[in-house]
Amino acid sequence: MKNKILVNNLVKAAMLTALSIILSRVLGIQLTPNIKISFGTLPLMLTGILFGPMLGALSGLASDLIGIMINIGGTYHPGFTLGAILTGMVPGIIFKYGKKKNLSIKVLILLVILFVYGINHGLLTPLWLTQLYGTPYKVLLAGRAVKVIPDAIVNYILLLLVYEKLIPKIK
Repeated sequence: MKNKILVNNLVKAAMLTALSIILSRVLGIQLTPNIKISFGTLPLMLTGILFGPMLGALSGLASDLIGIMINIGGTYHPGFTLGAILTGMVPGIIFKYGKKKNLSIKVLILLVILFVYGINHGLLTPLWLTQLYGTPYKVLLAGRAVKVIPDAIVNYILLLLVYEKLIPKIK
């Protein structure tokens, strides 16, 4: 029975990984070399939340590496792969330990969004872009804030809706 559940979770995680690749690499819109609009992080966060930090991290790794093979969309940097891994792993950690502390779903999702969009997309992505293109970090930081803040708000609402409406049906 345990193997069946594990295989079932792997299949669901793989589907969310494929969805992430489609949303980011195929349907994502590259506005500038530094700014891209996509919803590819949502399935990665869901994978970590639903199946834990390990499957979340593997999903992030797979989505980035497979996505690069399909459509690189720019220069490769291992920092972006690390970011994808963290996008899947950290939500799993937050939910795993946050539920033990009886934090509400809204608070847990807010913590996930603050990490993914505040630290990962807001602080780390400009660092990787600075290393790639030589643009000053502070310049990229200001530009990213314009993108990250609306992204965070939209993804908070989407993640909350998906969690409340779809998660009971997926589990």
